[in-house]
Amino acid sequence: MSEMKMPPLKTQYFPLAGGLDTESAQLTLRPGVVISAINYESSALEGYERVGGYERFDGRARPSDAAYRCLRAAVAFMGVVVGDTVTGATSTATARVIAIRTAAQIVVTRVTGVFAVGESLTVAGNAVGVFDGNASDITGFDDNTFMALAADHYRADIDAVPGSGAVRGIAVLNGTMYAWRDNVAATVCNVFKSTAAGWSQVFHNYELAFSGGSGTEPAVGANITKGAVSAIVKRVVTESGTWQAGTAKGRFIVTAPSGGAFTVGAFTAGVTATASGAETAIAQLPGGRLDAVVYNFTGRAGVQRIYGADGVNRGFEFDGEVLVPISTGMTVDKPVHCVAHKGHLFFSFEGSVQHSAITDPYRWSAVVGAAEIAAGDVVTGFQVLPSDADGGALMVFAAARTWVLYGSSSADWRFVNFADDVGAQRWSVQSLGRVLVFDTLGVAVVSATQAFGNFTRSPVSARIQALLTSRKVVASVVNRADNRMRLFFATGDALSITPIPTAEGGTLAFLPINYGRVVSCTCADVIAGESRTFFGSDNGMVYEVDRGRSFDGAEIVAYLKLAFNHVKSPMEKKRFRRCDLESRNRSACGLQVQGEYSLGDPEIGLTDVVDVAPAANGAYYSISNYGQSYYSVPRNALSKIRVDGVGTTLCLAFVSRSASELPHTLQSVSVLYTPRRLDR
Repeated sequence: MSEMKMPPLKTQYFPLAGGLDTESAQLTLRPGVVISAINYESSALEGYERVGGYERFDGRARPSDAAYRCLRAAVAFMGVVVGDTVTGATSTATARVIAIRTAAQIVVTRVTGVFAVGESLTVAGNAVGVFDGNASDITGFDDNTFMALAADHYRADIDAVPGSGAVRGIAVLNGTMYAWRDNVAATVCNVFKSTAAGWSQVFHNYELAFSGGSGTEPAVGANITKGAVSAIVKRVVTESGTWQAGTAKGRFIVTAPSGGAFTVGAFTAGVTATASGAETAIAQLPGGRLDAVVYNFTGRAGVQRIYGADGVNRGFEFDGEVLVPISTGMTVDKPVHCVAHKGHLFFSFEGSVQHSAITDPYRWSAVVGAAEIAAGDVVTGFQVLPSDADGGALMVFAAARTWVLYGSSSADWRFVNFADDVGAQRWSVQSLGRVLVFDTLGVAVVSATQAFGNFTRSPVSARIQALLTSRKVVASVVNRADNRMRLFFATGDALSITPIPTAEGGTLAFLPINYGRVVSCTCADVIAGESRTFFGSDNGMVYEVDRGRSFDGAEIVAYLKLAFNHVKSPMEKKRFRRCDLESRNRSACGLQVQGEYSLGDPEIGLTDVVDVAPAANGAYYSISNYGQSYYSVPRNALSKIRVDGVGTTLCLAFVSRSASELPHTLQSVSVLYTPRRLDR
């Protein structure tokens, strides 16, 4: 009798890449594509990365930068509770207790000074134990827990922007964050700056109109006087004429005057000019939505300023201290969008695009080069493109139309119609190596081309079109460090967009995320050499994203379901035996994995849920915590997952739930299976 031969074991390896596809037929999808997900993002390098956390921000110490130590007692600690401050009797070092790990170990943060081994530790002057060194038996999951507790301690200090309603806008200038929010009574919109002590209000000055300015223009800091009334000049806004010709006309931005209010007539000291009347307090009305750009019109280093428009006030210039309302001459002077291009400041007013004189954002007269361009449709945004032969172009978007402005000034502008049937929603335009927009057809790429018109538009979101129907964008932002864009919708969820390389040169991968917060505005900038991304929310908080281990202390729930994999034989049954998951981990992490067979055939059912937590091995030593050895997961791990079952296809689903873990990246899967008979 011949011996029965068992079918040979076979394996298949595939990288996890491609993003979400909800439209294609299941059997046409290649392994590694995603069919359902939340809070995973495509990595620009490889795999799917669990979304980063976010944390509140006001300029104080970041929760994610918090550190902890686990202090060990010679015998035991007595009378210590969470919240106590322990002090070294000899060293005078201090620390705040955030956890009691064991009778002989306490976890602390906010450490000042250096504790001396063998010294007594006290609480409110009472001895509570003898310090015997730092604990060294901390696992990777312990490390997660204690880091999260330390972050919670710092998080409690950070406040919302004072006021009421949503954050109206945020911008970074010279490393400082500025935030706009309506006051408690919703009668004005105030601006605040981030400081080491939290949000600090920037108080506005006064504007004082003048005419007939001649001689020497007063310098910033000069004292101008009319009779008994005087004020300090903070900015000179010359809107027409010249000082040399004696025809200068405009406004002074001044401090609160002393000696009463200014009146009509010639100044008596500090300047040769005529006051047009009383000074007016500068205030911004509530209810706007800031569109801001940082630009330097002077050509001198260190003179960058914020320029903004919000749809309810005059446009403005802001240097972090002095806010200058900009008067364009419009009857209803309430620009909605702004951009700086070719030395001009551009504002949009419904269907009108207007710009200042070159290198002078205060002058809006055609005599000195300012101009108006009629768009013929409501403008929804601008985007500067350094792409044409003349050295740059400006894209102007409406909801369903797009134009390109070529040239350098009003002397040679060419306003070219780009498309009559495609455009961009407000707040959806971003540049990620190429311009990305969201319009009625979904996500599209606008890129340079050799064809007539210099640019081409390509729709790229057909594979997720069902998710994008009737969506309204409320904000968007690009994280330059991760080469990733995020679109935020009015429904509270968002779309992550990542360029990924392909054999054809590259494509965009999409995955949905949800921060559990309504995003009202966004901002990204480089601060002290670090690329940082922020959003303002409807609760008045400003948050920094891609920081920390949680959603501002709340659990991050992430889910990823791969396409059904038929292992190149959709009609053949297989016994799937095991899957090896390759991952890259920034901290100890836990996953739950479940398999599903034969396109979800309910008669076959699901596999058991498998808990995956790569075994801890390898010590991590920190220079700042020398003498301690924290054992954690390896940075790269291979987890063997049992998925014993029979079917024509196999789908894997991954679930991550944590408020203390750093992001992990699922990189590849290797499937071990045995071929069976054809499915009849």
